[in-house]
Amino acid sequence: MEMRAARMMGICGLLVLGALGCSRVSKDHSVVVASVGGEKITQTAFSAMVNDYFGDPAKAKDLLTNPKMQEQRNQFLGTLVNQKALMQFVKLDGLDKDPKARIEVESAIANAYFQLEAERLVAKAEPTDADLKAFYDDYVLQAKAANQAAGLPTFEQVKAQLPGAWKRKQQQQAREALLTQLNQKCPVVFAPEYRPNQMP
Repeated sequence: MEMRAARMMGICGLLVLGALGCSRVSKDHSVVVASVGGEKITQTAFSAMVNDYFGDPAKAKDLLTNPKMQEQRNQFLGTLVNQKALMQFVKLDGLDKDPKARIEVESAIANAYFQLEAERLVAKAEPTDADLKAFYDDYVLQAKAANQAAGLPTFEQVKAQLPGAWKRKQQQQAREALLTQLNQKCPVVFAPEYRPNQMP
C-alpha cells in the first residue's frame, strides 16, 4: 500500500482541522497509542481516523491489523501526531489569529478538497483490455494527425505500460470535469477591471 506523503499530510490536516478522531471519542478507555501536549490519542480514536481517511473498511483493517503493515500504520500515526502538535503550537504562538496564515490555510484546504473531489470522479476499477486498446488507438490517431506515427510500437509491445498512462488521463479528465462542474454550480463574476487574463 503506497501513500504519497504530500497528499497524506494534506488529508490528515483536514482530519485534524475537522476535529475528527480524538475529540469525537475522547471518553473511551482503549489503549493510548500516543499523546500530544498532554492530549491522549486512543486506539479507538486512531482507528476512527484511519477509517475516515480510507473510506474503505477492508483497507483500514489491513493497515491497523496486518503485521506487515505495522510500519505504514506507525507512519500514518506519526503524520497525524505531527499535524496535531503543529495545530497546538500555532494556537499557543497565536499564528492561528494571523490574517495571512488564515488565508494560506484556507487555500491549502481548498486544494485538498479539489483533489478529493477529483478523485471521486476517477474510475476505481482497473482498466480492461478494451479500455487500454481504445486508449492506444486514440494515441495512434493523434500521432497520425501530427504526422508522427512512423515507428510507433504495436499495442502488444506497450500494453504493460499503458495502465499508468490511462490512469493519468482519467485523472486529468476528472480535474477538467470538476472545473466544469465548479463553473456551472458556483459561477464566478469579476468586475471588468479586476478580471484576470487567465484564471490561476
